[in-house]
Amino acid sequence: PPLKKQWNSLVERLKEMKVLLPGMILQTTAAGMLVPILPSFATKTLGLTYTQYSLILILGGTSAVLGLIPMGKFSDRGGKKWFLVIGFALFAICLASLTFSTNLYSSIAIAILLGVSYSAVLPAWNAILSYQVPEGQEGLGWGIFSSVEGIGIMIGPIVGGGIGSLYGENVTVWLSAILLGGIALFYLLLPFHRVIGKRGTYITTGERGL
Repeated sequence: PPLKKQWNSLVERLKEMKVLLPGMILQTTAAGMLVPILPSFATKTLGLTYTQYSLILILGGTSAVLGLIPMGKFSDRGGKKWFLVIGFALFAICLASLTFSTNLYSSIAIAILLGVSYSAVLPAWNAILSYQVPEGQEGLGWGIFSSVEGIGIMIGPIVGGGIGSLYGENVTVWLSAILLGGIALFYLLLPFHRVIGKRGTYITTGERGL
């Protein structure tokens, strides 16, 4: 199709999913806030050595990787909306709980749960975005979505680092948890059938209220 027609189609799709745009930015902002403060949070607040910190990152990442395929399969059956809501809510609870962790083993358990919550969110979120990409414009569509999410990736570390310097790492972790909890509530209240679009209308009946 002509470039103008492709562009108009993509603009219309963005208008349809405009209610998702704040969540796209906020969820990457919340994650980005943790990047500059995690090492010092792990050593000062959790009392971990750098070796233990690395171990926790590995275990959390492994649990996320192992959970992606089964969680993606379950979200196809059970409704992607609920995987977003539960995943973000669990992420928020685990982050807040991390500030109360007193030993290596509790930190490991929380890190594993964080990985599981991430694996619940990612497949469902990517599937929802895929319904918003017009056919024949997949590269352009995903490029725009990635750019929108990239705004949060840029903002997050700046905000997180600033808050950590002024008020401490615990405050940054709590604010990130509050943001993620707010996102979970937002997706809970959001009528997803209005943002799926024509390409995804079949899933409102096939996936029990996406």
